Amino acid sequence: MANEGCPKAGDSLFSSDKHAQLILAQINKMRNGQHFCDVQLQVGKETFKVHRLVLAASSPYFAALFTGGMKESSKDVVQILGIEAAIFRILLDFIYTGIVDIGVSNVQELLVAADMLQLTEVVNLCCAFLKGQIDPLNCIGIFQFSEQIACHDLLEFTENYIHVHFLEVQSGEEFLALTKDQLIKILRSEELSIEDEYQVFLAAMQWLLKDLGKRKKYVVEVLDPIRFPLLPPQRLLKYIEGVSDFNLRVALQTLLKEYCEVCKSPKENKFCSFLQTSKVRPRKKARKYLYAVGGWVGAEIGNTIERFDPDENKWEVVGNMAMSRYYFGCCEMQGLIYVIGGISNEGIELRSFEVYDPLSKRWSPLPPMATRRAYLGVAALNDCIYSIGGWNETQDALQTVEKYSFEEEKWVEVASMKVPRAGMCAVAVNGLLYVSGGRSSSHDFLAPGTLDSVEVYNPHSDTWTEIGNMITSRCEGGVAVL
Repeated sequence: MANEGCPKAGDSLFSSDKHAQLILAQINKMRNGQHFCDVQLQVGKETFKVHRLVLAASSPYFAALFTGGMKESSKDVVQILGIEAAIFRILLDFIYTGIVDIGVSNVQELLVAADMLQLTEVVNLCCAFLKGQIDPLNCIGIFQFSEQIACHDLLEFTENYIHVHFLEVQSGEEFLALTKDQLIKILRSEELSIEDEYQVFLAAMQWLLKDLGKRKKYVVEVLDPIRFPLLPPQRLLKYIEGVSDFNLRVALQTLLKEYCEVCKSPKENKFCSFLQTSKVRPRKKARKYLYAVGGWVGAEIGNTIERFDPDENKWEVVGNMAMSRYYFGCCEMQGLIYVIGGISNEGIELRSFEVYDPLSKRWSPLPPMATRRAYLGVAALNDCIYSIGGWNETQDALQTVEKYSFEEEKWVEVASMKVPRAGMCAVAVNGLLYVSGGRSSSHDFLAPGTLDSVEVYNPHSDTWTEIGNMITSRCEGGVAVL
């Protein structure tokens, strides 16, 4: 005889989405009517009558409490410590309904209690709520809270948020309340979204100065993550000079001497690169922009500087030079942009020298060169900027070279090139200056003689040496170092 309980051919299995929901609702009604409740939970001054089975099925904490050899397993009244009754009531409602009332005023207490009772779903809902509430003003508090309760998901989320919004976060009061170890952990991150390493230095100093009496002893530890070779030396020195506390100023000066190599020549004391390559490399998420400066703008000579943001895929005008110019020299050094010489709107070769600070978006004048130069070569080497050759109407192609020393804040003439040249390529490589091609002196400016020769300048011996010629003579070309 066939088993009547077995499915027959053609039968189908059906499921009800509402079944579990209906049963849970019915169990909650039983709780409210105090039917079949088999244990009382004492939380603070309140007593809650509940079903052991329901709580044990909802939480490993209660499963362990009501089973096995624990003394509470046989008690009719069990005391729950470390949770306020109002918070426990909300969690109990969740166990019996699947609904939890989360707000700004109770989310932290709920999360701590849910974590203790191993109500994973409530922990996740509280974390999701906090993630939705996060902003630059409260993220440090949430970060510290998540670290305190060891909530790794929320901790990772808040850390990432702090990294992405670092420039906004570091200006808030909560940032100054970080512990020393929390601060160092943030400052070490490769993921800081910054425009300039100097901003990280200022953030560290701001934290130290908030409570200098207690925090002065942490100067070395807190500044260790800063990538000092990426900081503009002159700006750094001016900052240190402006520190009012004598002991801190001395500590900073001593620290910088340890971080940086100082050249043996007393005339050329300068900051050099760290031996550690990680210290000379910008952070992964440091904002990298492309800048376009001056030159011909349509039929006019431009004075604007515009910036391209790869993340936004757009250009933005971020300032104006004091003077319109074209055929000038331009270079970057320690996060600042320098423009030198060129030809003015009136067609006059220039001696002027300007620097652009991307942080303040301002141009500042610097001492002018001794010689007017257009079509010049410019390169930064050993914390000096070199203006090489070029052309002016009075002297034609130039072979003279000037060096701007930031320590002395003035231009000095160095050894001249072997060959006068304008429109050459100039680049600094491995402590030497390479100059290639260009055009020589010529009475016919429109038909100059192009050069194939290459010269190398050694700043230590102040000498130029000719090396192998290029295959092709060229001027107004380009050069790149790989």
